[in-house]
Amino acid sequence: MRNHFYSTFVGLTNAFDTLNGEVLWKIIQKFGCPDSFTHMVRHLHDDIMVCVTDNGATSKAFTVTNGVKQGCVLAPTLFSFVFTDMLMDAYLDERPGIRIVYPIDGQHLNQRRMHSQSHISTATIHELLLAYDCSLIATAEGDMQRSMDFFTDAFGNFGLTINTEKNVVMHEPPPNTAYHAP
Repeated sequence: MRNHFYSTFVGLTNAFDTLNGEVLWKIIQKFGCPDSFTHMVRHLHDDIMVCVTDNGATSKAFTVTNGVKQGCVLAPTLFSFVFTDMLMDAYLDERPGIRIVYPIDGQHLNQRRMHSQSHISTATIHELLLAYDCSLIATAEGDMQRSMDFFTDAFGNFGLTINTEKNVVMHEPPPNTAYHAP
């Protein structure tokens, strides 16, 4: 690593509970899922009735109109569709990230092979996703801030809320460089 590395860990508030169903169905179809899949998943989420129990008292049943089912094995995948669409919208014109070089011949530990252009490929990593959390990555402090600004604007457009208490910024300076807090 020869560059500064900035990573902003971003968490969401009630991510699975706040997804708008109509938006979710459109996004699933946008990514090319068959109509039969979309209808099946939609039927799993339509007309869900729930009650709330608090200190032994149970509320009247009411319909849940937003969100995906907690504990459902499909929930993280469904949310990934929304997350991916949101990120594509956020970074439509600009994609801050870090460039990585990697071997394409399986020789990951052979440093001499990394200097041969015929055995390597490059990619730019923009973010890392895990369920409903995200890590935005950049090589400059300004890019990190710009990335977070894009991200915040897009989240508002999708009706999602960032949990500011869960956000953390990490700075990893290049070797033999003095550390400066971001």
